[in-house]
Amino acid sequence: MGAKPSFFEFPAPILRQNYGMKYHYMPIPEDVAESLMKSGTRRVIATINGVDENRAIHNSAEGTFHLVMGLPVLRRVGAKLGDMVIAKLVSDPDPDTPDLAEELIEALKMDRSASDRFYSMTPGMQRSISMYVTGVKRPESRVRRAMDITYKLGSYTLHGDVQPS
Repeated sequence: MGAKPSFFEFPAPILRQNYGMKYHYMPIPEDVAESLMKSGTRRVIATINGVDENRAIHNSAEGTFHLVMGLPVLRRVGAKLGDMVIAKLVSDPDPDTPDLAEELIEALKMDRSASDRFYSMTPGMQRSISMYVTGVKRPESRVRRAMDITYKLGSYTLHGDVQPS
């Protein structure tokens, strides 16, 4: 019996889900998804057209698997709807450490209570907050979002927050 490959490489189209929550995605071949799922892998480093992106594997109601590809990701990898890309997937060796926006890291350094609160959150919540900061193009907007989210973390005014007792 041969050794399992350390990565999976395949061509894939960039598609768009046009119902419910609309988004671009890249399907993962069934055999690749099955192997990754059996190994317990949910987060991967996806090299798409030569550009590394940390991504989560999502599954659909139909039982297929894919990577969500937001417009900023598509821009970075030089792809658009309908393009074929070359993808290489490898299990993320550190799935619980999210990539954080530099603007967010700097803003958190200025507010100890916001920083303590942020770093006590789950990796998924940290990742979501960082994605909110990087979800805009202009550097000034990213800084403004980082400062705003830092204030909200420190003052417990994030949506749904309850003031600690």
